[in-house]
Amino acid sequence: MEVRLSELKQNLIPVHLIREMVLNAICHANYFIRSNIKIEFFPDKAKITSPGGIFNASMDDIMNGVQTYRNPRLVHVFDKLGMIENFGTGIPRTMESYKNYGVKPEFKATENFFFVTLPNVNYLKNDSITDPITDPITDPISDLGLEIMKALKLNPGINTIKLSEIIQTNLPSVSRDMIKNELKRNLTVYVEHRGSNRNGGYYLKSKDDK
Repeated sequence: MEVRLSELKQNLIPVHLIREMVLNAICHANYFIRSNIKIEFFPDKAKITSPGGIFNASMDDIMNGVQTYRNPRLVHVFDKLGMIENFGTGIPRTMESYKNYGVKPEFKATENFFFVTLPNVNYLKNDSITDPITDPITDPISDLGLEIMKALKLNPGINTIKLSEIIQTNLPSVSRDMIKNELKRNLTVYVEHRGSNRNGGYYLKSKDDK
C-alpha cells in the first residue's frame, strides 16, 4: 500500500513509530507461516499485523524491553545498516511517545500473529467534539468550524496564528482572516476568547458557560 509521508503528517500518526514498528515486524516475523506483513491505515489509526507471535517471552517481557530473536541474523543485518537500535527498546519508546496524549498504542499477540495499533493523535469523532459543548450541536457548523473546534479541543488557549498553522495542514486554502471571521460570526456559542488580545487565546466553552 502506497502512503505519502505528507498524508501521515497530516493525520498526525507518528511517522517514526510506524517505521520502527514495520522494521520490527520484518525482523521478528515467522516466515514459515504463509502470511504477509500487513500495514493498514485508517482515519483514526495505523495497524501493523505480522505473522508469528511473541518468541520465547511474554507480553510483559516485551513491554519491559526484553530482547528475544526469532531471526538473529536478520536483526544483525538491520542493526549494521543502522536501521534499527538493537536494544529491545522499541515498544517502551513507542509507549513513551504517546505519554502526552489521551490515546495509547496497543500491542496484542496470539500464537501465530502480532498486532500493533498506533492511534492517530489528532483524530476526533464528531461526537467527541460535541459532548463537552452541547447535547448535541443543533446549529449547522461548517467544515472550517469543525476543524477549529478540533484544534481547540487538542490545543486549548491557542491564538489565531497557531490555529492557522494547524488548520492549514488540512485546509491549505484557509486564511487567518477566514478563521477570525468563523470565530466571530459562527462559533460564538461554542468558543470564547480568554485573556488579552496580545497574550490570550481561544477555548471551547463548557456546558455551564452557555
